[in-house]
Amino acid sequence: MAQIGYARRPLALGREGMVASAHPSATLAGIEVMKSGGNAPDAAVAVNAVLGVTQPHQCGVGGDFFCLYYEAATRRVHFLNGAGRSGSRATLEELRRRGLEEVPRLGPGSVSVPGSVRAWGMLLERFGTRTLRELLAPAIHYAEAGFPVTHLLGQYAAERLAVVQDPEWRRVVAPAGRAARTGELLRQPDLARTLTALGEEGPELFYRGRIGQAIARRLEAEGFVTADDLTSHTGEWGTPFKIAYRGFTVHETPLPTQGLAALLALNLLEGFDLGRLSYHSAEHLHLMVEMVKLAYADRDRWIADPDQANLPVDGLLSKDYAALRRKAFDPKKAQAYRWGNPVGDTTGFVIVDRAGNMISVIQSLFGAFGAGVVPEGTGVLLHSRGSYFSTDPAHPNSFGPRKRPFHTLIAALVTREDRPLMGFGTMGVDGQAMFHVQGLTNVLDFGMDIQEAIERPRFLMGRFYPGDSTDVLRIEGRVARRALGGLRRRGHRVEAVSDFYNQMGHAQGIVVRDGTLMGGADPRGDGIALGY
Repeated sequence: MAQIGYARRPLALGREGMVASAHPSATLAGIEVMKSGGNAPDAAVAVNAVLGVTQPHQCGVGGDFFCLYYEAATRRVHFLNGAGRSGSRATLEELRRRGLEEVPRLGPGSVSVPGSVRAWGMLLERFGTRTLRELLAPAIHYAEAGFPVTHLLGQYAAERLAVVQDPEWRRVVAPAGRAARTGELLRQPDLARTLTALGEEGPELFYRGRIGQAIARRLEAEGFVTADDLTSHTGEWGTPFKIAYRGFTVHETPLPTQGLAALLALNLLEGFDLGRLSYHSAEHLHLMVEMVKLAYADRDRWIADPDQANLPVDGLLSKDYAALRRKAFDPKKAQAYRWGNPVGDTTGFVIVDRAGNMISVIQSLFGAFGAGVVPEGTGVLLHSRGSYFSTDPAHPNSFGPRKRPFHTLIAALVTREDRPLMGFGTMGVDGQAMFHVQGLTNVLDFGMDIQEAIERPRFLMGRFYPGDSTDVLRIEGRVARRALGGLRRRGHRVEAVSDFYNQMGHAQGIVVRDGTLMGGADPRGDGIALGY
């Protein structure tokens, strides 16, 4: 397929193993784990730990974790839910007592229980072959010795320093009193000590030991999470949501994540011969945007903690429901954003090992650098995922005690005849599901390799952050003006943005074809894919 005026990265190739992650040091750590005999789950923990050091604006031990794992021996796809729950003091009445109209976006009140560390332990206990201590060694090295700061990290730090006042957070993020410049070293000695202790003592350190106690003390006065909430935290194994799509099976992380939205959009698109449309024409983009709008309207109405609400998942994912929803599509006109009735920042990475196991991981602190809160002496940046609850008491995602919030985090795997074809993940907050749809259809409908699929221009419909307008359609500047004009004539409120717009997500993916591993990483971020 012809390229559209962009300098394309080469496709990463391999046969024995591959890692596609959001930072070169993390990718190398995962490769080294597998070359020394470890498997994909082992490498996932090592990669995630390094990302938490080198990308502290996007992820870390103080966040949440989800993954889809294809187990080659059984040809099954497993789902690990590593999301934490809200605190036991999280009630609408308590919000009102504190004079708050919504859940805080920053500070202790935005923190729910961090689930990542427990998830690492669960993943290794069931599928790993290496100890946590071994796998944390690369991350400890980068935390102790430091690593060169990228432009993106420095930019995020400078922006956040203008609004976050927590002195411990500022000491960790900007030890020199300012954001580090590109190429300068950032050292995190407190985090190095925490990771070292975690390798020696295991996940209980984070929930019952001194780290958990430090977290509880920091949240006690202003937050909703207590020491008991931390000690009682558990992750869960489960089954991903999946649909058939043009002969493939697409798996997405289930509730409380927005993987449902990606599958809803694909179900809708399956009713059209997408591959016959001129790529990124007004006709193609209008169809994609309108199907995304329908899927997101249902997402906003229904997604919540399935343990706390009775949600009509089977009906939403049925082909009959997709056919009914398709009737709202007008090929000549943009439609209103409304749901039907069926009766952060983030990092994503993908790994394949020599046995054919594939893991797709998504892990986040939600907002850049999380809640802007660091418990004293730990170096742990706590996430702000608790801020994503609704204050509408009638909504399934209403703020309440010990509930998992609606998660924008999603990971995807595609199989064919029970064999892995593709793993995909991206950061991007609310945009993640529509970025999944664009990346997946680029590969499955238009036949692109994974690197080209990731690099092609993207659109972002509606809000990126809570509070953004729902009717703005942002499109990267590499899309032809003629197509943008056609969208405007159809009634879309189009905003052309930069050619590689940072808010369009930083995607990573791997495709398996005839035993060859093909990897891609996003030029919008700092990532790289490597195989051997």
